[in-house]
Amino acid sequence: YLDVPRLISWLSSRQYAPEGGFSGRTNKLVDGCYSHWVGGCWPLVDAALNGASELDENVGDDEGELPANSQRPGDPHEEEWFSREGLIRYILCCAQDQSKRGGLRDKPSRPSDAYHSCYVLSGLTSAQHDWDMTYVGEDDTILAEPRWRVRPRTGADQVFDEEDRVATIHPAYTIPEQKAYAMKAYFAAKTGF
Repeated sequence: YLDVPRLISWLSSRQYAPEGGFSGRTNKLVDGCYSHWVGGCWPLVDAALNGASELDENVGDDEGELPANSQRPGDPHEEEWFSREGLIRYILCCAQDQSKRGGLRDKPSRPSDAYHSCYVLSGLTSAQHDWDMTYVGEDDTILAEPRWRVRPRTGADQVFDEEDRVATIHPAYTIPEQKAYAMKAYFAAKTGF
């Protein structure tokens, strides 16, 4: 049993003002890596609340990408559970290491590292894109799972230039989408799967 309203309340309360970033628990400072650990939960929560839609092969391209701000007929209205603008501002203004070293960090005054660079970028892509989960066809293998469709999030609250949009990652596996699907196809082709 998952108490979804309490989960949403807890996740939402992890975003602090004025920074806009997420913390990992009550009375802790904002940390860039929680851009993923908390921010990356939102596509999964939305999928749990909205459910999967029927797969429409005419919507999206071969990579699963939908046109910006597209919505399929019958899609539920999606509420914003957190401030995407606040999170993106925190990442772009506070989490970037402006030194020659580059990379991303947990907070200003801290050095960048590979761990924080990975998870801050994961949180950034989650904030810059919207995800829809779709049902798979009945003829798929036992390894089949719902497919995810992605669209760039755009709008008046967009606080970054389009060339600063980062590539998408699979919302459940946190690796590039096509790598996740290629990995599954590889094992599905193996005898016994």
